[in-house]
Amino acid sequence: MKTFKYSARTEEGKEVKGTISARDEAAVTEILHDKGLVIVNIKDTFNFNIESLNEINIGGIPLKDKVVFMRQMATMVSAGLPLTRALEIMEAQATNPLFRKVIGGVKERVESGQGLADSFRAEEDVFDDITLNLIEAGESSGKLDTILLKLAVELEEKQELKSKLTSALIYPVIITVVIIAVIALLMFVMVPAMSEIYSEFDAELPWTTNILISLSNFVTVYWWAVLLVLGLLAIGIKAYLDTNKGKKFADKIVLYIPIVKDVVTKTQIAEFTRIMSLLLSSGLSILQALELAAKSLSNSLFSDVIMDARDEVEKGGSLTVPISRSKYYPPIVSSMIAVGEETGNLDTVLEKVATYYKQEVNTATENLSGVLEPVFLIVMGATIGFIALAVYMPMFQLSSVMT
Repeated sequence: MKTFKYSARTEEGKEVKGTISARDEAAVTEILHDKGLVIVNIKDTFNFNIESLNEINIGGIPLKDKVVFMRQMATMVSAGLPLTRALEIMEAQATNPLFRKVIGGVKERVESGQGLADSFRAEEDVFDDITLNLIEAGESSGKLDTILLKLAVELEEKQELKSKLTSALIYPVIITVVIIAVIALLMFVMVPAMSEIYSEFDAELPWTTNILISLSNFVTVYWWAVLLVLGLLAIGIKAYLDTNKGKKFADKIVLYIPIVKDVVTKTQIAEFTRIMSLLLSSGLSILQALELAAKSLSNSLFSDVIMDARDEVEKGGSLTVPISRSKYYPPIVSSMIAVGEETGNLDTVLEKVATYYKQEVNTATENLSGVLEPVFLIVMGATIGFIALAVYMPMFQLSSVMT
């Protein structure tokens, strides 16, 4: 969002000046035209002050704030409160500076006659296409309160899943940081000190100790080169993974890791079935639902299957067939979809599948955490054990010679 200064005239010819926040100059023009003003001049401006620091929000709008917004908006709309008044209340209650500013901009657009979905589309990266399409469907059908409540539940499910995956990875991350810190301490402090002691005795050292000392000498002298290479390597990997080819490669690799494959597969299926059930029950066509559901999946291999299924459905085929051909979706998914198509209750059947896989994801994440803990402990123990052995083995040899 940018701040623009404008000067305009009313239909009576009265001059009006002021500032307005919008995405770009075209949005400002649209807002002023909606107010019946004739534009004279628009200038992009930026005034830095202490208050502007409050608008800096690294990481965007938290998911929990979006959940609260959906639930409270659903309550107020169902109670018959005008949309503009509901947005005004939400703007006043918002604790996140960025979200408060976004809601303020949405309120202005709604007041000028735009729909809620279109008003949010004018903002950048607040809600995804699924949310915006559902809001639009709710506005068209007159069931906005019901849709908002469904979206709140959906966002809560997404937040819960994200929390479980994060919790499963916290321990491995902590162990990794500890391993790196211990190795750095040994390489920069202990090994150089022990190397000086051993050099005084001019004794023949074991190969493990020689390797460790050589590595320590290199790192302490060329640490900047090590950091530079690691930094360039990280940038290169990130750039590759940002490409379609790189993403597909990474998405395929994770499916070869036994425990991780289980978590990824069940997470993607739970996401797909939950989103499809929500979209179909909200009145969207199956083609639109499949396209939006495919975009919501983080793994491109699972997403590609759904897009292929969409193409077949568009030609008049069954959704079951392309899903059953895929090696990524278990047979139970295609079987349940077949039941849903035959009975005409695809949304209800998919909801039941989503509930089942939600429990499966919970179990899989617990198993992931349980497996990773001992693995990382073994890695940490082996790494530190090797360094300790390389450092202290010569000491034992020297002590036996001296005695």
